Amino acid sequence: MPATATRSFALILLVCGSLGATAQAAADSDRLALDAATQAWVDAFNARDADAMAALTTEDVVLLPPNADPVRGQEAVRAIWGRAVAGAKAKASVTVAETEIAGEYAWKSGSYVYTLPNGVVVERGKFLEIWKRTDAGWKIHRDMYSSNLPVRIPPPDPPPSQPRMDR
Repeated sequence: MPATATRSFALILLVCGSLGATAQAAADSDRLALDAATQAWVDAFNARDADAMAALTTEDVVLLPPNADPVRGQEAVRAIWGRAVAGAKAKASVTVAETEIAGEYAWKSGSYVYTLPNGVVVERGKFLEIWKRTDAGWKIHRDMYSSNLPVRIPPPDPPPSQPRMDR
């Protein structure tokens, strides 16, 4: 191979290698930012701060809670989360199992646990989130979650008393 061709080939390998390293560094940076945003949500929940929780969402966020209609928009989500944390005594913890990044979007899946101060687990479940890159950083764009606990069905009401007709 002529010297010029060898140098050209080496230059191409060098450029491709540095582009790959740059892309990997960007992906690592995004993962760290997504992990930090998830921890910020957990910290806000545990501080009972619905405003801080909502600040981690896009304006057109859609929350898909179990056994309920979708909740659309940051203000509606703020209200739902505000009611949820208002009387909450449990602390949240989250375990992210997967994070995938595709351009301006990322998705995360994992599990959550809500634990009372005495150590009793009152809720545990799973989630799937879509995050969107914004000028202000990564924000929750879609959020779906559901419990792993069995549905508690209250016992039926006892039948009404039957009047006695023999008296």
